[in-house]
Amino acid sequence: MIKIAVRSFAYHRTTAIATGLVALVGTILVTSMMSLLGTGLAESTAAADRAFLVQFPLIMGGWTVAIVLFAMVSTISVALGGRAGEIAGIRLIGAAPRQVQWMLVVETAAVTAVTAPPGLAGGYLAGWIVTDSIQAAGLTGTGSVFAPGVLLPVLGVLVVLAASVLAAWIGSRSLARRSPVADATPPARRSRPGRGRRVAATLMIGAGLASSTAVLGMDPADVLTTAMTGPGCVLVAVGLCVLAPELIALVNRTSVRRAHRAAPSHLAAINLSAAPDRVRPTVTFLTLFVGVAAGTLSMQGIENVAGTTDSTGQVLASINYFVVALIAAFMAIALTNNLVSSISQRRAEFAVMSLVGSTGGQTHRMLVREIGAATTISVIAGSVGAFLAVLPFAIVKTGNPLQAAAPLPYAVTIVIGIGVTLGVSSLVGRHVIRTATP
Repeated sequence: MIKIAVRSFAYHRTTAIATGLVALVGTILVTSMMSLLGTGLAESTAAADRAFLVQFPLIMGGWTVAIVLFAMVSTISVALGGRAGEIAGIRLIGAAPRQVQWMLVVETAAVTAVTAPPGLAGGYLAGWIVTDSIQAAGLTGTGSVFAPGVLLPVLGVLVVLAASVLAAWIGSRSLARRSPVADATPPARRSRPGRGRRVAATLMIGAGLASSTAVLGMDPADVLTTAMTGPGCVLVAVGLCVLAPELIALVNRTSVRRAHRAAPSHLAAINLSAAPDRVRPTVTFLTLFVGVAAGTLSMQGIENVAGTTDSTGQVLASINYFVVALIAAFMAIALTNNLVSSISQRRAEFAVMSLVGSTGGQTHRMLVREIGAATTISVIAGSVGAFLAVLPFAIVKTGNPLQAAAPLPYAVTIVIGIGVTLGVSSLVGRHVIRTATP
């Protein structure tokens, strides 16, 4: 299995690159928090600074690890979707499902291991920047210097490696167990999605809103208002992106009501209804990106309106936003990887469309309309979630709930999200369609 894994790794360079990028940025994020934690636990750190330098990375590091695992599972699942034929062939020559899973785990672990050294170096650099910013803001004394040590940052690398192995095992389970003589295309989704997933999403959204609402009983100057609202934004965004199948179904119901459509729009509606899993990763990551980024930027705007630019709470918020910016960049990379993988897997479909008379322009417009519909529902869901999560924060800080709907944070986030999604889809789609034309 190891020899097969090595050959498969060399053949599927695009998949390896996509997995490697996610693992690289994930390693930077996790090791930066671990290096900050190491600084907090170092003997050279002043006792007065230790509590903050330990609590901050523990809180942010937990969310970071969860998002990294979530992104890797999604990326690997989409990448493996294009290898159904190859895996069926391996099964036909005698490989058991468990052997196939281990082969894919070895591939993913090897890619993650290659990205570990640069990821560790980047994590040290990001940790040093955060530590220096904290010290410059006066939250820690000048005697507490950056001292991450070796053990904790390396442990961060091992955490990402373990996450990649777990993601590969989870993502390959269904594909490895599929019959090798059955149709290689993914099975149709059940008409009624799992109740457990909906319940989990509802619980996460409820917990996020509860965390945000708790600030209504706090002092506006208390730093806990920021500490409670930030995780609230993340929980609500994660809960909404778990509901991606329901969001896509909502788009389908809306599109069915449109009786008069051009051919590309009509084909896009059919594809969204028949194969919703094609755009599910887009809805998932874009909803998460918009919810987290718009929520944190809106909090920053509210802090500015409240006139707390020089307060400790504002300094802490600025540091949080730096970390969230890294997480947003990570999600943008994961979104791009998923778009490239899912569009590349449709080469055969685009070739058939060309054979039945569709021009390259018509096929391209169909693809853009599919992604456009997914983008629209993701932007709406993420924005609504961010608004609801930030609303109590705006009331406490300014007394004006409309501050939670200030347009600039949402506009910046939406423009970036739409630009990345439609830009990548258009460029990659045009190339795949052109090369698929007989």
